[in-house]
Amino acid sequence: MNDDFGTLDGTLDAVWSRLSNGVTNADAPARTLALATDGPAVRMVVLRGADRASGTLTIWTNRASDKVSQLAGDPRAEALIWDSAADFQIRLALEVSIARGDAGTWDALGPGSRVNYARVPPPGARLAEPDAVQVQPDPAMFAVLTGRIMRIETLHLTRERQARARFPHGRLDAAHWIAP
Repeated sequence: MNDDFGTLDGTLDAVWSRLSNGVTNADAPARTLALATDGPAVRMVVLRGADRASGTLTIWTNRASDKVSQLAGDPRAEALIWDSAADFQIRLALEVSIARGDAGTWDALGPGSRVNYARVPPPGARLAEPDAVQVQPDPAMFAVLTGRIMRIETLHLTRERQARARFPHGRLDAAHWIAP
């Protein structure tokens, strides 16, 4: 069994190690995570930032996407990560704020990335066929979601045991083990 998961502080370190790796490594399990908003609405998103000191995650999105309007109505979301190599699940309860993306980040995006932030057509718009419209990127549609971590729950599965932990507000001082 991996010692990372035998203690609460080791488990929390394992969470932040995976989140940080997900920001910089395209092949990391935490690079893409499932994000649920507004009840059962769930989708995969790309993790763009993870800051342990502030307890926040950063995701970029199109301001016209359903997730933005859902989060404007109810800022609560939950993210889910599965690390299959470690048999390790991470659930993150988030309170999400929405901001306009900054010009420096927009300028650094390549043309292939900018097409994700188009005004016309908006995400989810009905099309006659996939190539029926010319996408026009618009920096005003580039939004940044910042998720403040309200709770982290982990589950580590092994043949020897199943260890589940809860970290209120992502903090070690209030952490405790819970039944799997």
